[in-house]
Amino acid sequence: MANPQRFAFPPDFIWGAAAAAHQVEGANWASDCWALEHARPSFFAEPSADACDHLNRYTDDIALLAGLGLKAWRFSIEWARVEPEEGAFSQAAFDHYARVIDCCLAHDVAPIATFHHFTNPRWVARDGGWADDRIVDRFARYCARTAEALGAGLAWACTINEVNIPDAIAGQMRRVAEKFPDQAAAAHAALGAPVQAFFLFAGGDGYARRAIEAHFKARDAIKSAAPHVPVGMTLSIQHNVAENDAAADGLAAYRRQAYAPYYEAARADDFLGVQTYTRQLIDATGRPHRRPPEGVEVTQMGYEYRPDALAAVCREAWAATQRPLFVTENGIAAADDARRAAFIREALTALHPLSAEGVDLRGYLYWSLLDNFEWLYGYRMQFGLIGVDRATQARAIKRSAVMLGEIARANAV
Repeated sequence: MANPQRFAFPPDFIWGAAAAAHQVEGANWASDCWALEHARPSFFAEPSADACDHLNRYTDDIALLAGLGLKAWRFSIEWARVEPEEGAFSQAAFDHYARVIDCCLAHDVAPIATFHHFTNPRWVARDGGWADDRIVDRFARYCARTAEALGAGLAWACTINEVNIPDAIAGQMRRVAEKFPDQAAAAHAALGAPVQAFFLFAGGDGYARRAIEAHFKARDAIKSAAPHVPVGMTLSIQHNVAENDAAADGLAAYRRQAYAPYYEAARADDFLGVQTYTRQLIDATGRPHRRPPEGVEVTQMGYEYRPDALAAVCREAWAATQRPLFVTENGIAAADDARRAAFIREALTALHPLSAEGVDLRGYLYWSLLDNFEWLYGYRMQFGLIGVDRATQARAIKRSAVMLGEIARANAV
């Protein structure tokens, strides 16, 4: 039998995995998300609690990543740990993240830091969070101090994770808040502000202006402290398709809201982080379908199984920005690890031709290294290359992780 064809990626292509502080570290009690998880009743299925205890187990987790053959670790720096009260910066937190970076470098793993991944300190939320104009300068100050402390060791930096997602899901989250008024009231009491202070509920009402201004100021602050570090934003971009010919205008309207201002802003950055999970149908009113079409395979998240969506999105993002692209998240929530392995292989096979087409694609980071806390859904969703026993915190390497490591070592799929 002939060997299957192998598709090589560019020689300097970066392979790795990603996670976010709140989803893996544990005990992030100074954050607004922690407060929302413990509101009664809560929008969240369960509290994050100790998460994956990555705060204490990062050395083991980075060693596992490196042992698989992956060469990049995208982690986030938790603002609530660094600045738990306004103007009170924690040297202990800076020291912790410096050790994380040193651990990466010791394992020949590129440290890729995200400065904001959905969560704010509680004091920021009390003042309105992303619904309040003061967040722009507050976030920039935090980024400046953090880059001064940690920037020398970083390989890449992302300012705000999925900076566009509040606008992309604004209608959905507004309906959630309206459908569950008791949870919304409890969230208000827990935060000392309406739930719109929390990042995921913050879309509309001037959010894009504030977020893009915060990104620009944060980018400039990071570049000032660490000129060698490429800086960009990451965007949540699904492969959006009109449900029928009559929905073409609705699709255009949705793209104007969810992507256009962020693409324009990204043109001034060093790179754009692309984060894609599925295909999404858009109706004539510009509203995404709540559910995939009947009869298609779906993931644990209820997403349509569409590994080919990533390549389509990268082509769109390149055409819109002409900036280097980095796949900073792509993955699948699935109990069946064979489907995870198939998803990864299919996504990468579809992605492979882009470099030959002239798309400047720098790397691929799978989401996520660990099964972790998936925000409102709690711990039900299994995105990880590595399983985590909720009772013991024991790690279990999955076959999909081994496969991705083999792809990374060969630089080919």
